[in-house]
Amino acid sequence: MTRTAFAAAATALLLGSATASAQELTAERASAAARQAVEDFDVTGLSVAVVKGDEIVFMNSYGVRDVRQPDVPVTTDTIFPFASVSKAFTTTAIAMLVDDGVMDWDDPVRDFIPEFEMSDPYITAEFSVRDLVTHRSGLPLGAGDLLVFPDGKPEVSDILAAIRNIPPATSFRSEYAYDNLMYIIAGEVVARAAGQPWHDVIDDRIFTPLGMDSCEALPSEAAAAENTVTQHTRAPGQTEAVPIDPLYIIGDSTSPAGGLSCSIADLAIWAQFWLNEGVGPDGERLLSEGQVAELWSPVTPQSVSPLLAQLADSHFSLYAHGWSVRDFHGEYFVGHSGGLLGASSYLGLLPDQDIAVVVTSNVSTYASTALALQLLSDAAAPEAEADWLGLLQSVYAANRETALEDSGAGETADVAIEPVRDLDDYSGEYIDPWYGLVTIEQREDGLFIDMSRSEVLDAPLIAVAPDRFVARWPDRSLNADAYVDFTVVDGQVTGMTMQAVSETTDFSFDFHDLDFTKRD
Repeated sequence: MTRTAFAAAATALLLGSATASAQELTAERASAAARQAVEDFDVTGLSVAVVKGDEIVFMNSYGVRDVRQPDVPVTTDTIFPFASVSKAFTTTAIAMLVDDGVMDWDDPVRDFIPEFEMSDPYITAEFSVRDLVTHRSGLPLGAGDLLVFPDGKPEVSDILAAIRNIPPATSFRSEYAYDNLMYIIAGEVVARAAGQPWHDVIDDRIFTPLGMDSCEALPSEAAAAENTVTQHTRAPGQTEAVPIDPLYIIGDSTSPAGGLSCSIADLAIWAQFWLNEGVGPDGERLLSEGQVAELWSPVTPQSVSPLLAQLADSHFSLYAHGWSVRDFHGEYFVGHSGGLLGASSYLGLLPDQDIAVVVTSNVSTYASTALALQLLSDAAAPEAEADWLGLLQSVYAANRETALEDSGAGETADVAIEPVRDLDDYSGEYIDPWYGLVTIEQREDGLFIDMSRSEVLDAPLIAVAPDRFVARWPDRSLNADAYVDFTVVDGQVTGMTMQAVSETTDFSFDFHDLDFTKRD
């Protein structure tokens, strides 16, 4: 859901939201809340851990790894992809290299990647390692994500070639805009500075010394593991969760932005590592106190969502280095959410209370966020009676309803018109500076769009307005249908732009940043 849509839905629902009775965070409360989350969000599989210092207060798993195997349950040793919660692993690797004296946060990226180039020479020269991981590049929200989602498998060289051609949306370092591509480049900085692949650094410096034996740094290895989940989605209007197409498992090169997988038991170890301020379970310090503080030092201001303002009395939120930091019921809060097609996760810490909550799920819902924030609210301020589970379930339902309305189904089916010009006028090859080639061709039934970087973003085009068509992608679970608007100059089709049909489409489908020119 877009931030605008999410904020509007949340504000409306807050006015009439019921609250849960005040409950402190106990194992019994955690168990009850987890069962409620699984039921309310109709979760396929979910794991949760609540950590208090060196003690695991509660840890359990629910549901199944794959709906096609109902007799194979999720266990606390089952590994889940946890998406952007992975970002803190990449920044931790950087911090360890800073501790080693190999690099510094404010070193120019070009010191490690000479071919790194942004659209402006000044920005290129000034762009630092810190800028890669704090979402202040000046590029648009989710810039270039369409290289990765839903099924792109770019190499780092593809990412580097693209970013120099993505025009900025704001001035450099002036505003927050979430950016996955910069984290992929950050992983490449780690690899070049360390002299070994990024995933080996993560394994050697983090997984192995912490004893996180279940974890996989590469999506391909996680997918091949024996005790791993299948990711699931639901198309708008669909009640049953279905396994994602294996094409949607993100590529190994994009893992520094969100490709790690671990069991909940090992993620509990990761949470304890942070509560212990960089000290592992055997008492060995893996990260200096100075670098722990650096990683949690706020850099880029974020807006505070209506939900956090109302339910957690939050007044500020800032992005640090792979973490968001904010006030939460008057407590210091550090955390991060994660979402992929078919998976969601949340890790939240209350460092001053020595409490952490981790939740992973193998279906695209708000369940992980809702459960984690519910348990953290119970810990920070049980008297506040914050009903994160109830409210986010209502927001999720409203989001699904909007997505269904925008999907072209039922009463909202497309009203096709006769195209205003010959279809041959639209046919041809179109080039965008960062995305590359898209082909529009005439087939027996009309126009067809082929997004060259994706096997699944290919669809017939339906004329719905003069020089405007809609692409309804065959996989309805993507919720990413797009308008295609052709540019006409002096009666000649010269280019096209695109935008998502629904405001609920994930921002990573950044069609709006495309600007195609038709080849002669």
